[in-house]
Amino acid sequence: MYRLKFVMLACMLMVSSCSTIDAIFGPDEPDAAASSKDQLAQENDQLGSEIANLRSTLKQLKQDIADQKAQKLARLKAEEEARQKAQQAIPKDRLWVTVSFRSGYMELTRQSRQALKRLADKFLSKPRVQTIEVRGYTDDEPIGGYPGHRHKPRHPYKTNLALSQARADNVANAMIAAGISRDIVRAEGFGATSFVADNKTDAGRQRNRRAEIHLVSN
Repeated sequence: MYRLKFVMLACMLMVSSCSTIDAIFGPDEPDAAASSKDQLAQENDQLGSEIANLRSTLKQLKQDIADQKAQKLARLKAEEEARQKAQQAIPKDRLWVTVSFRSGYMELTRQSRQALKRLADKFLSKPRVQTIEVRGYTDDEPIGGYPGHRHKPRHPYKTNLALSQARADNVANAMIAAGISRDIVRAEGFGATSFVADNKTDAGRQRNRRAEIHLVSN
């Protein structure tokens, strides 16, 4: 019987010891969990703040890129408008030089050839975006003269149109010989024309016997 009481007492002591140990060490576990939760919450808050900062930085970066793109497009547009305005300021077709011919002649004089050589050198001295058009003309006197006042032509052509073409060709060939590319020189004859109102006088007819050199913008 004593033995049974002893066992019972030992069991009671063990239960009492467990309760005491729980009383001593038990509260530490909830406090550790709470501390861990607080630390995790702080880390989450810090991470959320960093993500918010990154998003703000990314948004600002996108805005900077958009602003730079808009500025670049605006600059390109302004440059294009300035280029078009400059092109519009340049005449599309500008009379540059007029070469005169003697009555019934298509050949160039030595002075005219020298002048065309200087003109070609000037043209080649800087980059150009123009082509050259040579336009030939004659006065309104028929080939061979008027009835009752005939004369022998000084050229083999039968019409003023053909004579004007020969004049234009001779001027164009002189410029090509001076170094201008054949690809940008064009010659065309227009026949008889009235450059001045008084085409019946010698002075008026002299001005109509000509070849005009035009600079034409591409």
